Amino acid sequence: MNGMLSVVIGVAVLGWVIWNQVRVREFTPKRVRVAGILGIVGVVEIAQATGLAQVSTLGWVLLVTGLAVGAALGLLRAATVNLWVADGKVFTQGHWGTAALWLVGIGVHVGLDVLAGVVAPSAATLNSSSILLFIAVSLGAQGLVTMQRARSLPGAPAMTLERVR
Repeated sequence: MNGMLSVVIGVAVLGWVIWNQVRVREFTPKRVRVAGILGIVGVVEIAQATGLAQVSTLGWVLLVTGLAVGAALGLLRAATVNLWVADGKVFTQGHWGTAALWLVGIGVHVGLDVLAGVVAPSAATLNSSSILLFIAVSLGAQGLVTMQRARSLPGAPAMTLERVR
């Protein structure tokens, strides 16, 4: 996938994710599956983008740093989501703070992309192709914490990843 197509797909996925974060939705463990699928696509995209090219250690450090920031922001976003039980189902709704944390995360990712291009040119392709993996890690962290929070709600149905099918 070329760089511009990756950006377009990343922006489209991000828009879809933010839209789903701020509207009322039923929460089930299946939501975590979306993060897994995006993660697989993200890893494949990185593998295709880097090919057999040598990526510096600094490039890998920047990638891992970006993913760690994404996970941390996912944990923070999970705390901003409102949860409640109605009719035996758990519902969620984020708000402006949830969306703002997504935008901060994308800003950090873009900043790391720029930094990679300056200090580790061999890593520029690696970092710029990692947007879907970044979204997956961030969404996965948020989903797992949200699921844990949902379990503690009075009247919430049982929620485990084993039930994700």
